[in-house]
Amino acid sequence: MKVIAAIYSLVLGGVALWAWVVYFHYEGTVGEHLLPGVVLQFITMPSSLLTEWIVELVPWVLSSPLGILSLMTGLGGLQAVAVWLVAMRFKFPRP
Repeated sequence: MKVIAAIYSLVLGGVALWAWVVYFHYEGTVGEHLLPGVVLQFITMPSSLLTEWIVELVPWVLSSPLGILSLMTGLGGLQAVAVWLVAMRFKFPRP
């Protein structure tokens, strides 16, 4: 289970880094690249479903893409911590 938690953390970190780099690279340009944000939302799927609820509580988060990207990265980080906590408690029986 710890291997799964490590792989998930690495994938989440890589996708989050990709999304942030693409955001700052395309920030002042006319074109947009939405794929990293969509992939980040897919990777953080169980916790990313809270985004709508959080936006209802704090509507100013929608005022910039940076707010949504920060929210998605934070939710993904919390989810990665939860996966690690479950991995530390869950032990497979040895055959």
